[in-house]
Amino acid sequence: MGLGERWYEIREAYRKIVDVYERANKIVTLGNVDRWRREALSLYYSVNGRSVLKILDAGAGPGNMAHHLRGTRYLVAFDASIEMLRLNNVADDRVVGMFEQMPFRDESFDLLISGYALHAAVDLEIAAAEFSRVANYQVVVAIGKPDRRVARCLVLAYAKFVVPRVVCIVAPRQICREYGKIYEIMASLPPNSRIRQIISRYAHIVQYREKGLGSVYIYVAKSRNHA
Repeated sequence: MGLGERWYEIREAYRKIVDVYERANKIVTLGNVDRWRREALSLYYSVNGRSVLKILDAGAGPGNMAHHLRGTRYLVAFDASIEMLRLNNVADDRVVGMFEQMPFRDESFDLLISGYALHAAVDLEIAAAEFSRVANYQVVVAIGKPDRRVARCLVLAYAKFVVPRVVCIVAPRQICREYGKIYEIMASLPPNSRIRQIISRYAHIVQYREKGLGSVYIYVAKSRNHA
């Protein structure tokens, strides 16, 4: 359950949008993209206020979520896109790879953070298992698919017809077309309730919230492997 072979097409899209990535995301989310990153990390700090020594930023991109960390001692940026990692000036180390085959030992990190990346997994089940295997806690913000039919139709229509057009405010037309892939990602996702079930097999969800009619979900979880 995930993008499957379409993942390679999505990875190519990320390579093309790297120069407008954050500006376009701000427009698409009506200015909420960074606020939801901060909210996710605030939820974690409300549960576990101590400083974190080792953090993995999964799907790190240029490091936009990591900018909001507190007291980090060692940060690894992990992403499938070399182009995105080249822009990352936050991490101590940078590693190229896929969620389904993380090149890290069990319990390598105190915390895994992931901002707007889990939805692009090849296989959500395997990715959820790997997140729990390598880290004690997880803080994730990702694109979702609403459970309610009306909300789901509205969100999918927005992704298909509105997003590629509004992105043209900050991007060339050929780049705008790449943002049409957001609709493909959403269409391939299971409903949010199903995603919660998958995550819960490998981690205990401590906090969970939905934003934007359920088009985005946030969760904080403690891995069952290390409970």
